[in-house]
Amino acid sequence: MFIDISTLGLFAISAAALTLIPGADMLCALSNAITQGTKAGLITVLGAVTGVMCHIGLAIAGVTALIASSPVLYEFFVIGGALYIMWVGLGIFNNKNTISLQNNSEQKSLSELYSQGLLTNVLNPKAIIFTLVFIPQFIQVEAGMPGMQMLILGVELIFIMFLIEIPLMFLAGEIAMKIKRRPAIGVYINNFFGAVILLLAIAILAARLF
Repeated sequence: MFIDISTLGLFAISAAALTLIPGADMLCALSNAITQGTKAGLITVLGAVTGVMCHIGLAIAGVTALIASSPVLYEFFVIGGALYIMWVGLGIFNNKNTISLQNNSEQKSLSELYSQGLLTNVLNPKAIIFTLVFIPQFIQVEAGMPGMQMLILGVELIFIMFLIEIPLMFLAGEIAMKIKRRPAIGVYINNFFGAVILLLAIAILAARLF
């Protein structure tokens, strides 16, 4: 076996803990689930998971390591990702489509929801650092085939993400259905998610630029 059961268990606990820490991807998914319903949140999660799959594939191929070996390229990627996350936060903060769901024409299409989840994770510095720093700590070099080990851990991570985030989307959808007749609450929730994502982006930029 490429990787032992105890390592898989430790990775599962660590990955679950990190997944529960709200990141830009989860905040976007929750915001979409609350403003457009459970389906919107699930599609966003699917996009976010696809983004994680991209990072895992790049890590296996060695591209992530190549980015890490080039400080200029890495900084460019991190700052560009932070700017995109800031743009997403501004979009949520200024979104007039609140929980009232009265104007369906303003709702994002399924492709827009998927793309938002995908790009938020593909350009998310947290996701880059996760595959670059966190996952390799569980690779057992002496067992051989590190690429296969990375793939196994990647599949486990994706399973854990679905296990945690799918119930959260259903919960967010239920909350939306219960309070959709009170648009003011929707405005506050929208502003909260947008503000938190903006603060995340600003924190990333501040850490890189100052």
